[in-house]
Amino acid sequence: MKADDPLVEVFERNRDYWEHKKVLIAGHITSMQLLPQLIGTTQAYVLSENYETAQGLSAMMGVKLGHHDFEYAQKKHVTVIFGAADDSRVHELIDEVEVLVLFLSKTKSLSQNLLYCLQDKLAANGKILLIGSNAIGGKSGDGLIKYAADVYKIDTARKCTVFLGSLNEGQKLKSAPALKDVLFGGLTLKQAQGIFSQGELDQGTKLLLNAMHHDLSGLPPCADAKDLPDLSDSKLTKLDAPVVPLSHAILDVGCGSGIIGLSLAARGFKQVVCSDISATALNCTVANAQLNGLTIDTLATNMLPTQAELEANNINIPSGKFNIIATNPPFHQVVNRTTSQTLDMIAKAKNSLTCDGVLYLVGNACLHYEEPLSEAFTKVQVLAKTTKFVVYKASNK
Repeated sequence: MKADDPLVEVFERNRDYWEHKKVLIAGHITSMQLLPQLIGTTQAYVLSENYETAQGLSAMMGVKLGHHDFEYAQKKHVTVIFGAADDSRVHELIDEVEVLVLFLSKTKSLSQNLLYCLQDKLAANGKILLIGSNAIGGKSGDGLIKYAADVYKIDTARKCTVFLGSLNEGQKLKSAPALKDVLFGGLTLKQAQGIFSQGELDQGTKLLLNAMHHDLSGLPPCADAKDLPDLSDSKLTKLDAPVVPLSHAILDVGCGSGIIGLSLAARGFKQVVCSDISATALNCTVANAQLNGLTIDTLATNMLPTQAELEANNINIPSGKFNIIATNPPFHQVVNRTTSQTLDMIAKAKNSLTCDGVLYLVGNACLHYEEPLSEAFTKVQVLAKTTKFVVYKASNK
């Protein structure tokens, strides 16, 4: 099968370096066309931290993945894995390989961490193949390993660059710099490479947290964010009980390190589900729940989960409908800005909410979410606003 995806095409062009070998492929995999190329390998592992990518590749093998933070599918000599690169379950599944292929990510530190985590799976004298689009720094991909390896540019085509390297004897690749913990409301949250606003609490999420918890306390909106109490140094567990039942089912969409869902669990809510497309985000959320002594459920899915997906993970949400959905949705895909996923989520959110359910959403002010929210819901309030961000509360009651 001839590939027309640029990254897969240059991978195929350089098959002499991986054909008839044991191969581990990781990183930013952009096309399902990768899978047919692997027929020529002796053993192939494809590791993706993106659930949609892993699910798509597995579906081509006739296997449907579950929705946990670690899933895999095997057919003949090919194994597709959904998981985080530092997950011990991933390392137990992967045998030693002769070639490590990394499709570079936009975030350099994420690529660096993938190489660091996976280098021990590479046999002595094994090769590292770095493939990246020039639009996200592919021309300088050799910088990830040249301090510890002999590395050469071996191909440029379709606005992509390919480097081949091998580690020098006794040399090890370095991890990306450690990220600072995020502190909010008495919670400590560990961070991971590749998660949005890594190493700090972004201002949009902070505004959402302050406005949402203010609203859940039954207090009137503060349209001017300057009048909104900052809960950063408070303890969420010490706040007055929410004015809604603690039995409410809550969904944190695109949970990242889990700050939104965990803040609600800290307020006393008993049924909190954190969903994300990223295995790293889900792993990080689970670890942060354990660190803070909180109980939540996690689900691998893109945006809103279906009832079937919830049931598959033994999460009991009647009719698959939540009382509260809270989110700081993404609006970037690699280098492109897009609101299509968020607009689709807004349009469908009412179907995932109870009749009196509420959607809390923060967005950049320039994205003007009030229009699609007003089309989907009968009541839309602005709970807080700055020059950069707006927090909305939408409902049909």
